[in-house]
Amino acid sequence: MHDHKNICDRILRLAGRAAAEVIITSTDSALTRFADNVISQNVSNTATEISVRVMDKGRVTRFSLNQPAAPVLMAAFSRALATLKTQKKDPHLMALPKPVRVAENKKLFFPGTAALPPSERAERIGSLIKKCRKTGAVACGTYENGAAATTVANTNGVRSFHKETYASYSVTVRDGAGFGWAESSSPDARRIDFDLVDRTAMLKARLSRKPRSVKPGKYTVILEPAAAADLMFYMGIYGFGAQFYQEGQSFVTGKLGKKVLSEKITIVDNALDGLSAGMPFDYEGLPKQKITLIDKGVARSLAHDRKTAAAAKTKSTGHALPMPNTHGPIPFNLAMAAGDTSLEEMIKSTKEGILVTTFHYTNLLKPLTVEMTGMTRNGTFMIKNGRIAYPIKNLRFTDSAVGAFNRVEAVGNKPQTYLSWGKVVAPALKIRDFNFSSATEF
Repeated sequence: MHDHKNICDRILRLAGRAAAEVIITSTDSALTRFADNVISQNVSNTATEISVRVMDKGRVTRFSLNQPAAPVLMAAFSRALATLKTQKKDPHLMALPKPVRVAENKKLFFPGTAALPPSERAERIGSLIKKCRKTGAVACGTYENGAAATTVANTNGVRSFHKETYASYSVTVRDGAGFGWAESSSPDARRIDFDLVDRTAMLKARLSRKPRSVKPGKYTVILEPAAAADLMFYMGIYGFGAQFYQEGQSFVTGKLGKKVLSEKITIVDNALDGLSAGMPFDYEGLPKQKITLIDKGVARSLAHDRKTAAAAKTKSTGHALPMPNTHGPIPFNLAMAAGDTSLEEMIKSTKEGILVTTFHYTNLLKPLTVEMTGMTRNGTFMIKNGRIAYPIKNLRFTDSAVGAFNRVEAVGNKPQTYLSWGKVVAPALKIRDFNFSSATEF
């Protein structure tokens, strides 16, 4: 990774009398892909992206580049300063923030994970392939690891830096006509239970061999954590950002302090510790706050940047995206509080219902109610009289996440972390009257 400090110093000196903000993101990533019980790809990538915003007398311009060499920076800045003179003044343009102390989160960087060799990834994958060949199953998936570093700095003295590592092991197994999936991720590759991921994917594939068709309709559904996380992800973007709230586009608009979801649901955004921990500052360089968004079904807080905070006469919670943007602040470290029910207990208490491993091709239909559509995948089962009765063919769902989270009957006791734009930590959920709108042919 490039030396962020030296890059920032050079850029901020080039700004001269203008105000400037620099955002640098560097990634070192490596991935081994496998399909049909054979490793098919082994790649690595190193990249640095630099975004610079320059402001002077109410005018603003922005440029980005991926080469930090001095001649490139000087040429880019020369063009930016020339462009700045042609911009119209923005009466609502906010001055750059002043520095606020940010506590470092050093618990997320593991040198061994950053430097994980391809031979070790191949060894892990080889273990799965051997297991599958013995049973006649076929595996595909990825094992990825890497490190990321982010710096936010400005001419007012803001200097915020964070680095972390990640590892993600994702497996899909085909056994005849059956498919099974499992995935695990962690900042520390040593914490991934590879054998558990292998066993889970292989078992679900075996149990899914002869899927039956079922009619679409409303069913009691048990969403495993990955499926629940999908709904949470969309709710986080469109429900808890202050800009959507202020524009009247959030399901929470006008309902702070009121019940909006099931009393079994508590959702926080927490980048500071726990399973959802991540970068402890936002893209303005301000410290992220742990905020309780939903407390036992009641809407309590919103994610703010400085712009929405000023409009609400409050303070930023440290959730700004790079400026300018159309989304406003977004919570990137969502976590639903664990309940007291195991997945096995959810199944045992269900007279008739559907168990969903994960969704795919999920899309938003109506932002105000977070109505979504998508399909089940890689392990969908009919539950009868407290037991998994038989595998079923995949179904398309069309339902409101807000409505579904108001019909929650039980919350799982083992949340899991999933990587998306940020991190989403979700437990399994048992939901009544979940709407499956159509059947599929696979």
